[in-house]
Amino acid sequence: MINKIGVVGTGDIAGQFVSQINQDKYQIVSVFNHRESSLKTFTETHKIPHKTTNYEEFLANDKIDCVYIATPNQTHYEFALKALQAGKHVLCEKVMVMKGEEAKKLFAVAKEKNLVLLEAVTLFYMPMYSTVQQLLKNNKLGKLSNANITFGSCKEYDPNNRFFSLEKGGGALFDIGTYALSAAVYLLNTSLELIATDVSLSESGVDEKSMTLLKNADDVQASVMISFRGKMPKQIILTGDKGYLLIDDFPRAEKGQIFYNDGQVEIIDQGTGHDVFTYEMDRVNQYAKGEIDTEDLREVTERVICLMDEMRESWDYLQD
Repeated sequence: MINKIGVVGTGDIAGQFVSQINQDKYQIVSVFNHRESSLKTFTETHKIPHKTTNYEEFLANDKIDCVYIATPNQTHYEFALKALQAGKHVLCEKVMVMKGEEAKKLFAVAKEKNLVLLEAVTLFYMPMYSTVQQLLKNNKLGKLSNANITFGSCKEYDPNNRFFSLEKGGGALFDIGTYALSAAVYLLNTSLELIATDVSLSESGVDEKSMTLLKNADDVQASVMISFRGKMPKQIILTGDKGYLLIDDFPRAEKGQIFYNDGQVEIIDQGTGHDVFTYEMDRVNQYAKGEIDTEDLREVTERVICLMDEMRESWDYLQD
């Protein structure tokens, strides 16, 4: 079993990971960060036995089975590549990488070395979504027609904050947009293609809001609206000719509702948001055993990142 984890990063999401994961199943054995002061505070707070500011030393630790990467977006690729080359499985926070070519490279290395590489997009791992996938496969909504996905948060503009910094991989697309696009591809499959997209940029040059239209091979349309400049519900609505599916607070959703045309309502209620990091590591273990989802999450991640490339190219926004 893959159960000994090395953590890269000491920020808020890394703290959530080590404090919320089921410690009866998984053990945090080491933490890496460039800053000694952050490492000291983090390891003392969470009672982790080993820390280092040297990434090569971190990867040389033979107690580590899997590396969990929770650092700023622009650092993910190098950290993940070196971890895979060192023979470690990798669970990487979203957005896994910032270019489609980087995703292809990482997945190729993981396949060559027979390692698992997964992106920690929380909705992939919440049990409720596995049931939704099965219901869609069983045609419970009938012939699908449209999906509408929204995610908005109102963030105070600060060019020094990572959310609005080009240098730190900021922008709404790489933050909340990852969730929205991942939901679309996960539910409507990897044949989803970009039809049109429009963006507004902040003063610092990052995307602060966008609207995007997509369509899959079965002619199902999807609209994705994201924003850093105004609150919107984190919501998925997926419609078919027998009814529609509603999922609120979708990134860690525990519940979904199907409203049928005849007035009946079906509730899907599974999983606990607090356990999402345990669900993520459980899936790493399942993939290592060859137990793959109906929609391979690696293919979903790669398609999402390629769609991001296409969107940013349309915006004349591709960064070096």
